[in-house]
Amino acid sequence: MNHQINIQKMKNVYFVLLVILVVFSGLNTKSQNRNRFPALRERIFQTKLHEIKVNLKLDQAAFEQFRPVYLKYERELSGIDFREMARLNRVDADSLTAEQADRIIVNYLEDAKSLIELREKYYKEFKTVLSTQQIIKLYQTEADMRRKVTQEMKRRLKKR
Repeated sequence: MNHQINIQKMKNVYFVLLVILVVFSGLNTKSQNRNRFPALRERIFQTKLHEIKVNLKLDQAAFEQFRPVYLKYERELSGIDFREMARLNRVDADSLTAEQADRIIVNYLEDAKSLIELREKYYKEFKTVLSTQQIIKLYQTEADMRRKVTQEMKRRLKKR
């Protein structure tokens, strides 16, 4: 019973760290904020790695091969402005000038293209250390973490 409580506490700690990741990732767009909060970013990265290790059922040897590849992937991924990509779905199209709408679409397409190119590049690299099934689980784990963090942020905003 005590072991289950400790596991639940650790899951809660990881979840809170992931929430912090999302909050601070907004500060990590293509700006000078990239190097802010390095200790926090490292803890969040370690939390993400732990979740991925568990969900992909990686042994220590496989994990040690995976970690540096994932670190490079994460660094490049942080250069994509996901908030700007999401702007396309939030904007009132009728309130925009043609030039504003064009700029939003062009920015969205550039970021989407960057994301596709990054995923293609790292798919090849991930295949050197993971099975294709594990790569699917990796993307599912990342999506699940983003979904949970988004839900938690919405829940906390409603409490305000």
